[in-house]
Amino acid sequence: MSGHSKWHNIQVRKGKQDAKRAGAFTALSRAITAAAREGGGDINMNFKLRIAVERAKAVSMPKDNIQKAIDRGTGAGSGVALVAISYEAKGPGGMDIIVDCLTDNKNRTASEIKHIFTKNGGTVGAPGSVGWNFEQKGVVVINPKSKNQMPSQAQSSNDQTILKIMDIEGVADVEEDEDGIEIYTAPKELAMVSRALEEKDFKIEKAELVMSPKNTVKLEGEKAEQALKLLEALDDYDDTENVWTNLG
Repeated sequence: MSGHSKWHNIQVRKGKQDAKRAGAFTALSRAITAAAREGGGDINMNFKLRIAVERAKAVSMPKDNIQKAIDRGTGAGSGVALVAISYEAKGPGGMDIIVDCLTDNKNRTASEIKHIFTKNGGTVGAPGSVGWNFEQKGVVVINPKSKNQMPSQAQSSNDQTILKIMDIEGVADVEEDEDGIEIYTAPKELAMVSRALEEKDFKIEKAELVMSPKNTVKLEGEKAEQALKLLEALDDYDDTENVWTNLG
């Protein structure tokens, strides 16, 4: 029995690891597709695509998957024009949600998005119904920490790094968390700031446009559980590119 139990535990652990890896591949594919749609499929001319592809390669995402994600963004090979469309909605507890989709059939996607919201306690609204509560920003994420540094050394190093970053033209704000340092810019200055960071030898983990909420809400109990189910359903939907909320 112990042998069976050990094998079962290995299977469960491997299943969780595979699921986590598949989730990472899905997120990276969406990032690659979005970058290719926005700036074209040439990584030498599209810095956001180059960064997304580098992140995908770092986690051993297959080359075929990467190319398919690029082709999906550019429409190459499919013969079908992909259209970007966003939906604004209210979720459980009055939370604001924006869902960015990439689709070859707007009517199908609209119907299926509405079904997901209706099934999970939400309502799709008209354009502008919640968009006023979000501001588009550019964000660049870097992680300058060294594995060999003590916490106090790392903090001192990060403080110096932040001061250096704030001197870069186009940087609007800098925030630090456990995942690294987030640098905020105006949307049009994202590429310029990213290039400036690379010129200073910073390793960029991510560079993207985000929808940042102006006012946030906190949910608890049943409403929080309902919101989680809704967000998971939206994230699992094939046409979804990004889901933005004002959850605090």
